[in-house]
Amino acid sequence: MNIYDVLEEFGKTKNRNYTRARLKDSYNQYVELWRSYYSGNIAGINSDVSFNGDSFFPINRQSMKLAKQIATKWATMLFTEQFKVTLKNDTETEKFNELEKQIDFRSKINESAIEGYALGTSALLASADIFRDKETETVTGGKVKLDVVSYDSLFPLSFDKNDITSIAFVRTEQEKDATIYTISIHTAEGDQVTIETLQATVKGENVDFTPAEKITATQTFNNGMYAIIKPNVKNDYSSVLPFGASIFADALASCADIDLAADLLRNDIRDGTQLTFVGKDMVFEGHGKEGEKKKLFDSTRKFYVIPQKLMERGGDIKQIFEKSVPEIRTETLWKVIKDALNWACLSSGLGRGSLDIQVMQTATEVIHSEAEKMQNKSLHEQYLEGQIISLVKALCELSTLTGNQIDGSEVNITWQDSVVIDTGTEKAHDRLDVEAGLLASYEYRMKYNGETEQEARAKIEEIKKGNDPFEIRRDYSYARDGFGEMNE
Repeated sequence: MNIYDVLEEFGKTKNRNYTRARLKDSYNQYVELWRSYYSGNIAGINSDVSFNGDSFFPINRQSMKLAKQIATKWATMLFTEQFKVTLKNDTETEKFNELEKQIDFRSKINESAIEGYALGTSALLASADIFRDKETETVTGGKVKLDVVSYDSLFPLSFDKNDITSIAFVRTEQEKDATIYTISIHTAEGDQVTIETLQATVKGENVDFTPAEKITATQTFNNGMYAIIKPNVKNDYSSVLPFGASIFADALASCADIDLAADLLRNDIRDGTQLTFVGKDMVFEGHGKEGEKKKLFDSTRKFYVIPQKLMERGGDIKQIFEKSVPEIRTETLWKVIKDALNWACLSSGLGRGSLDIQVMQTATEVIHSEAEKMQNKSLHEQYLEGQIISLVKALCELSTLTGNQIDGSEVNITWQDSVVIDTGTEKAHDRLDVEAGLLASYEYRMKYNGETEQEARAKIEEIKKGNDPFEIRRDYSYARDGFGEMNE
């Protein structure tokens, strides 16, 4: 009895049909392929065999792990320090900022994005431990938690192509002859979300359901307690599951080319490479039992064993033993690697040159080369924004239940949507926007000083009164550096 059987059996106890969870089984093959590229263990590429004319032996190529670099680059590009969450006012925003630090919100969301972009889907699951007084049962505090849930633990139960209305999060443990599943089922029902937590113990073909110890079996919340993280790319692999394709799914051929070309380059540079060709008859010596020839070498991996070359001169046989030093193909292989890198970047939406091995680009070159990447970035933001807002509201609700009230009724997400260039140039651009009235002075301070709106406005008022030597004015021809005279 597997997890699909367990979910179906539990569904029957609640008069629900959970048979659609099995559709995930056919999707696993794609995820396993993406996982092999992400981990750099691709059958036939990183684990290969070679035949030298005498025997087969393994080839272990080191992976460039391009797929991992693509997934990581996308995640870190989306969730930079410029990615901000704001609530209805500065006070509520500051409360959430403190909660962010306590639960490692930013590192968790980045971790989930990397895994989700690598395998097509991951999730962030919010929960809380509530502390109560034993005698009065009143809440005395609590701890909000945020966990990254990998693809293997996600089982959609009720869904259409784009939306999940019921999903199971599963943790699996093995105990002697029993498999124990801890299952949390989240179901959206109207304006509320119900969470059922249970344990299923499987022995052979028998399953026993019991509520998980020390956990309330059923809870109801105003917000969904999870966020599904996946790339906003067309899902060409399944029309029945609301899971995304790996961000590098269309770049697999290029990823393979990178590993093969890099391996050839390493060999050329490392070895030189001197090739030794040995005639097949030279591999053997004398005769073994029953007239069979015995091998002269324990291993022939360092040789290329070729058919015997016969030269009929008075009946003599000339055996071959030749050495050859091939041309080192460094420039050719570098070109292959660079071309494959560019194709992989284009295929995954990063934009040409994002992972290239090249001289540092100028700011102008970056702006032109990354324009397409920034357009693709906005597509991912559109999908992720709704998921993150829902998660932030859930975290605020859980925090309130622990006694730390946070008003999550209004949540806004701010992304960094400009091409990343050097900070000095970016500041200069923004100062021009302030001068033109396109950017408020307090917004400038919020962006570069890390101040809240309230702090920024207060600081500007202080500046107007002439109390700040580092003055930022709308007219930047009168900029004071704090160390010299006013420049006009």
